[in-house]
Amino acid sequence: MTEETDSHNPLVSDRRSDSNLTVSLHPLVLLTISDHITRHQVRGYSGSIVGALLGQQKGREITLEHAFNCSVQKDKQNQTILDTEWFEHRLQQYKDVHKVPALDIAGWFTLCPESGPTSAFLPIHKQFLAQNESSLLLAFHPSAISSSTPSSSNGKLPLTIYETIYEGEPTKQDDSMQIDGEDTSGLRFRSIPYTIETDETEMIAVDYVAKGGGNAVAVASADTEAPASPEAKEREDRKGKRRADESPEARKAFDDITVTNILSPEEDDQIASLTTRLNSVRMLQSRLSLLSTYINSLPPINVSDPESETTLNPANLPHLRNIKALITRLSLLSPHSDTPASTLSTTSVPVTPVPTQPQIDPLTHAQQAQTNDVNLSSLLALLGQDVQGLSELGRKFAIVEAARQSKGKKIGGGGGGAMGMGMGFPGYGGGGGGGGAGDDSLMT
Repeated sequence: MTEETDSHNPLVSDRRSDSNLTVSLHPLVLLTISDHITRHQVRGYSGSIVGALLGQQKGREITLEHAFNCSVQKDKQNQTILDTEWFEHRLQQYKDVHKVPALDIAGWFTLCPESGPTSAFLPIHKQFLAQNESSLLLAFHPSAISSSTPSSSNGKLPLTIYETIYEGEPTKQDDSMQIDGEDTSGLRFRSIPYTIETDETEMIAVDYVAKGGGNAVAVASADTEAPASPEAKEREDRKGKRRADESPEARKAFDDITVTNILSPEEDDQIASLTTRLNSVRMLQSRLSLLSTYINSLPPINVSDPESETTLNPANLPHLRNIKALITRLSLLSPHSDTPASTLSTTSVPVTPVPTQPQIDPLTHAQQAQTNDVNLSSLLALLGQDVQGLSELGRKFAIVEAARQSKGKKIGGGGGGAMGMGMGFPGYGGGGGGGGAGDDSLMT
C-alpha cells in the first residue's frame, strides 16, 4: 500500500506512526486466515469474512498468535456486526484453552481493498475496541494476489496491519463517509510495520502445509490443463516428443495412457509422506547400525585390574548400558525377515553392516529369556536359603564352643581345693594345677 492510495481514503491517516508499536505476527494466524478464506470461497458462502486475533500485549509489544473466524449478522441499519452472544462464548472457550500464557483479544482480520478500510468496517471495529482499546486491524488484500507478479510483489505478504488513532477537526470528506448518521468522531486507521515470528513447532507445520499444498496445486494444474490445439500438437511432433507418422489409433492410445498415469492429489500426498517416512527409517537404521558396531568394537572390561588400559571411563558406563539395552530390545521387537540388512541400504544413506547372527524367532527368544529369568530367580532363592542355613549353623557352633570353653574353666578351677591332700601324698601334687595332675595319675 502506497501513500498515494492512502491519501484518497479519508479513514486512513497519512501521518507517520509515532506510537513505536512492535507487532509480531505468527504463521499460525496466516494459516488460519488462508484456511478461512479458502473454505469461504470453495463452499460458495455469502457474507463478510471476519475473524478475531488473539495475542499478548506487553507494553508497546503486541504478538498475534492465534485467530478464529467470527459469526456476523445484520443490524437494523443493515450494517454488518458481530453476533455478540456467539462471540463472547467462543472467546471464553479460547481463553480457557490458552491460559499459559494468557491470550486475549488483540484485534481482528477481514478482506480489505488496497486503498484501505472503508466505513463498513467501523461498526465491527468499534465492537473490538470495546474489548480492547488497542485492537489492531489486519487487512488482507485479495486483489494484490490476483494482480501481483513476481517482480512487483517483492516477497511481501498481501496484508496490512492498522492501528487506531483519533484525530480532531473532522473534514468535509469525513461527513461524506458517514452512513445513516454514523459519526466517525475523528477515528482513523494508520498502518504500522510488523515482523514474522516463528517458533519450532510452527516451522514444522508450515513446512508440512507448504509441501502438501505445492503437490496438490501441481497435480490440479495438470488435471485441469486445457487440451492442446492442433497447432501445438504439431509443434510437439516436430520437436521429437512424438513420431509424426503415428496413426490416429496409436495417438489415442498414447493419450489414454498419459491421462491414466496421472496421480490424484491424495495419492501424491501419500507417496510423499511414505517417502519421507522411508528416509527417516533408513537414517534411523544407519544410526543404530553405527551404535551396534561401536558396542561390538569395544574391548572387554578388565574388572580385576582397575588400572588396566582397557578400563573405560565410569561416566560412560551408564550410557553404554542404555545403548546395549536398546539394541537388545530392538532385536526382540523387529519382525523376522530372511532379507539381510545389507539389502536395505541405499546409495544415499549408507548403512554399516551388523555382524550376522543365527536367525532366531523373536517369540522363541523372548520365551527363552523369560525361562532363564524364572530359573535365575529360583537359583537365587535356593542360594538365599543356603546362606541362611550356613548362618544358623555358625550361630549354633558359636554357642557350643562357648559352652565348651566355660565348662573347661569350671573343671580347672575345682582342683585348687585339694592342696592339703597333696601335701600328705606325694603322688597327688599340690596347688590348683597339681590337683588336675593327680587325677590323671589316679586314672592311669
